[in-house]
Amino acid sequence: MTATTRHSIYITLSILATWLWSATPDLNIYNLQLTGVLALVYFGFKFSSRSVSRKTFNLPSTVILNTICLLLVFSTGGLLSPLYFLLNLLFFALALLFEPIQATVASSLIVFIFISQNYSTLDTTKIINLSSLILMTPIAVVFSRNFLEVLESKGRIKVLQTALHETEMESLLWITRQAKPSLASVLNSTTDLVMYFNSKGRELLLPPAILDKLKSIQTDMVTLYTSAGSLEKAIETESDKTKL
Repeated sequence: MTATTRHSIYITLSILATWLWSATPDLNIYNLQLTGVLALVYFGFKFSSRSVSRKTFNLPSTVILNTICLLLVFSTGGLLSPLYFLLNLLFFALALLFEPIQATVASSLIVFIFISQNYSTLDTTKIINLSSLILMTPIAVVFSRNFLEVLESKGRIKVLQTALHETEMESLLWITRQAKPSLASVLNSTTDLVMYFNSKGRELLLPPAILDKLKSIQTDMVTLYTSAGSLEKAIETESDKTKL
């Protein structure tokens, strides 16, 4: 069973259980007490989630929040409840905390319950409230999808920034520990050779063409060593900008 299916089942059971409780005269007199108990349990889950993974408590806390909102609406007049706006907020919460499809599941079931309860007494106010509930559902779905896409994009950007930072650190270490020391060693050796063959009485040991090549290599090594230092400073500067 997929997580989406499991969440849909829990949401459906929560809505049906709350509706049956509120529709039973012997039970709905305890709506206030049940709401208070569920609120305590909800905040208990939230308090516990500070030290434990939030995902572990996401399911029960969201189901409890769903039940509390429905209890408040069902016990204060249903379609004409002054707390009717809580259902719109509930759809956004379900779409964000679970999956966007859960807003559609909850909306469809709640609209069906309201229509079945008020089929013979529908008036303009009730129809408007039902219409607002139906129209709010796709808004909640689209908003939650866009929000989740933004979070996913931020997560990818963070991964890329981490990878870039690691690459910069590896490059700095390579330049500092391997490239520059090796270049310095080769440069020093080349300089010593040039100075040796340029010293007094040593010019004839090598043909002039080979000596010119050594001088050219020395010049290239100086340029390469300077470039390595400039690259090291550039990487450090960009790394500092990224951290800011």
